[in-house]
Amino acid sequence: MDFYVYDRKSMERGVIIRSAYIVVSIRDPDKPVVSLPRPPSNHGVLQLAFHDAEPAQGFELPSDIRLMQPADAEKIWAFVQQHRDEVSAIVCHCEQGMSRSPAVAIALAEALDGDPDALLAESQPNQYVLRLMREAIKQTNSEE
Repeated sequence: MDFYVYDRKSMERGVIIRSAYIVVSIRDPDKPVVSLPRPPSNHGVLQLAFHDAEPAQGFELPSDIRLMQPADAEKIWAFVQQHRDEVSAIVCHCEQGMSRSPAVAIALAEALDGDPDALLAESQPNQYVLRLMREAIKQTNSEE
């Protein structure tokens, strides 16, 4: 399985993936849904909205900040599992392509025998998103 991470503008312009793929699209809750081209090789898009934020002990986030929830991580893993046998690539994107989407891609690469090292080297993954993704994958795999 190949893993790609992009920012919002790159996705809206259109990316070229030469194999069947799915997209995990993450946006800020106050931004419009990302307009994605749908070539035949795109087998599905999962749209999610949560901020690039992490809870910190002793610090309360403003009430208008929406953190990723465990249910979001579970949706991502279920979406990937649904399409796993029909695609050979997963594209993850967020607003800047530096924090949320790499965290998702790293957790997926770890779970699907990919190589997370390149993703780690080129990003600053949101540790909270990464933890929630790992937990959702572990929980689902232990239930099977």
